[in-house]
Amino acid sequence: MKYLTITAVLLLFGATLTAQPDPDRRDERIRSYRVAIFTEVLRLTSEEAQGFWPVYNEYLDNRDRVMDDLKPKKQLDSMNDNEVEDQIKRHFEMRQRELDQEKDLYQKMRKVLPVRKIAKIPYAEREFRERLLTKMQEAKAKRQDRLRNR
Repeated sequence: MKYLTITAVLLLFGATLTAQPDPDRRDERIRSYRVAIFTEVLRLTSEEAQGFWPVYNEYLDNRDRVMDDLKPKKQLDSMNDNEVEDQIKRHFEMRQRELDQEKDLYQKMRKVLPVRKIAKIPYAEREFRERLLTKMQEAKAKRQDRLRNR
């Protein structure tokens, strides 16, 4: 379920961002928004934030690499049964790698944050995705309104 939610958000996010003029600026705004949400939800002090963000950003980079590795080389419908079987196995391997990365994140975060704040990280991630999705939907509605009012 988590994988499907992330995929849906990324697909929706990617589709709406293709119309944006400057991807670097957009990425920076998203990073800033993530920092704001996580700081609010986790109530990070400046000292905690200094330790948290390098570890968490490394985790995100590793997670992105795992997701990139999972992308099939071709469409599922054009694969033979052996290729589909391999893709299913890769999916389970990816899920295991994802779990291993989360365990590693937990161990690294123990050195940086109190355990109660570590426990809130999944909530902060969910809150960030939900708020970002809401912002994207609102921006899309505004664009559609402007187009209709022309």
